[in-house]
Amino acid sequence: MAEALLFYQNVHIVLEYPSLGGLISQIGMPTLLSLLSRPNVSAVYCEEILGTHTEDVGAMKSYSFVGATLTGSQDAGKLHSRQKRLEHVLHRHGYEKRQARRLVERFRQHVPIRKLTDNHFVNGGVVNAAWEDLFDPNFIHESMRRVVSHMIEPELPPAGFRFSIHPNAPAFYIDTNLDFEAINAKRKSHDPTLNDVTPGHLINNVLMARADTVLAAHYGGEFYTSDLTSEIVRLRHRELLRRIGLEQQELRELTEIVIQDSPTIREVINSGERTFDEFLSLLDKSQRFREWVQGVNPDEKLVQAYLRDVTAEDWISKLPSKTLRYFVGAVVGLVAPVAGLALSAADSLFLEKMLGGWRPSHFVQRQLKPFVNKAEDEF
Repeated sequence: MAEALLFYQNVHIVLEYPSLGGLISQIGMPTLLSLLSRPNVSAVYCEEILGTHTEDVGAMKSYSFVGATLTGSQDAGKLHSRQKRLEHVLHRHGYEKRQARRLVERFRQHVPIRKLTDNHFVNGGVVNAAWEDLFDPNFIHESMRRVVSHMIEPELPPAGFRFSIHPNAPAFYIDTNLDFEAINAKRKSHDPTLNDVTPGHLINNVLMARADTVLAAHYGGEFYTSDLTSEIVRLRHRELLRRIGLEQQELRELTEIVIQDSPTIREVINSGERTFDEFLSLLDKSQRFREWVQGVNPDEKLVQAYLRDVTAEDWISKLPSKTLRYFVGAVVGLVAPVAGLALSAADSLFLEKMLGGWRPSHFVQRQLKPFVNKAEDEF
């Protein structure tokens, strides 16, 4: 999220029950509200949890895509309203009742609440839209091959891998030759705390990919999601992840080239070396850089544009130092005589700010690199 905020002029955050709780746990509700108060940041909250329900039908198992909403808990009892459900999320993260109520009221001022299962994002809802994907056997087979490689181990699936869907609305059956008993035994030999993987876990990735596709189409912009979901979406809609504003690969290339041998923003935040509040301070200084990123011609690679603009020289910066100082002094003296008299002490940074022209490297070298290299600076 931090990387998207830094490289995109406007960011819309789609929050749902698990991700809202995760953000509150990581950065705190006050910091989240501070982020949402910025003019270039907006959000929507979808409190439903998308998942794949498994049910025993005789000796077989049937599966169905569902969208569920938490309506109560043992400690809180019934949670009939959205306000109460949001307050419960905050209670679970240590906020007392009165504080939770105030924070939720502020949250709802910034963030509308929508449903994934009604017609708001797509006619019939996301769950029904995901059913369309189950009728494409080639897509299911190839997407599950990638899911197995990501979730279990790269060596799987086997050469004769089989994974197919047999729809029987409102549920469906899965036929696969994966040995889940052996897979889970091997996983737990490495980490006994791991939960069992089931066919439902695998096919649920199709539902999540469809949800991301629907949201991207609804908002008409490029979207950030997991690497695995991106792979599934590319299989289904190859043109969707073409460059609308920026491709994530270009952002990775830019980071590798201009901030080489440095950790990424996500790494320093996730490791705890930098807080999200510190990042927000960096974000507030990045407006001109984000405007530059958005102004890059879509047909031009971001790295090429960066190198071009870094090495470009304004005509005035080519003047001899003495002439340049005289010129600046004369101009400033006409506007503010006192400042003009004191200009003999001006350093190169002042001259650059006055007449040298802004370049994207200014933000990278003075703000971004010190942010990601905090640990190095402390030695």
